[in-house]
Amino acid sequence: METQDNIFARSEGDRWFERNAGALQRFNPAEDTPLKLMQFYGVNPRSVLEIGAANGFRLAEIQRRSGARAVGVELSHQAIADGRARFPLVTLVRGAANSVPLREAFDVVIVNFVFHWIDRAHLLRSVAETDRLLRDGGFLVIGDFYPSNHLQVPYHHLKTGSVLTFKQNYAEVFLSSGLYHPVGLMTAHHASKKPDPEVTEDERIGTWLLRKELQRHYVNSEINRNHG
Repeated sequence: METQDNIFARSEGDRWFERNAGALQRFNPAEDTPLKLMQFYGVNPRSVLEIGAANGFRLAEIQRRSGARAVGVELSHQAIADGRARFPLVTLVRGAANSVPLREAFDVVIVNFVFHWIDRAHLLRSVAETDRLLRDGGFLVIGDFYPSNHLQVPYHHLKTGSVLTFKQNYAEVFLSSGLYHPVGLMTAHHASKKPDPEVTEDERIGTWLLRKELQRHYVNSEINRNHG
């Protein structure tokens, strides 16, 4: 059986870009939650990676603001071609979240509305790749649906029923490791992208800013020191 990741790599990644190319051209940085979080907390990276970067529209704005080395990983051939033409200061490479063809670690890694599409067989591998690419002390930005429960929803752009979206709090995966701690969270309505205290579970989205710290947040203890 073909995995969801293969479906997006083969065709649906390009179809997504075709449907959304116009909206990306109208991108307003002032309304973008990942950028608002980074600005609010004064995160000014020297290097930034976005996994699922589309044509690099967000990375181009970060590069403009900070002069950072900006790298995007994307499955869509069309998005990469468009981004290389529009944003020459952004480096775009083709790859999947579960196998990113890069070795360096970045100051900031952004994964915005990507995890809910990933095949469940590759989710933890994608989480590991995200962690591998973020340096100790760096910041992780995760934006996705933010329901109270774990929801499974048919992907409505494909009528075969073979592709699902999985809505859950993906920040929990990183926080439960003990290697990340929360810096900030912004919630909003999926359609309007604006804060809404009465948003329903199906439409709530959340964008987290997490900081990776491998050891600095551990508390020294005298317990069992002689048995360690």
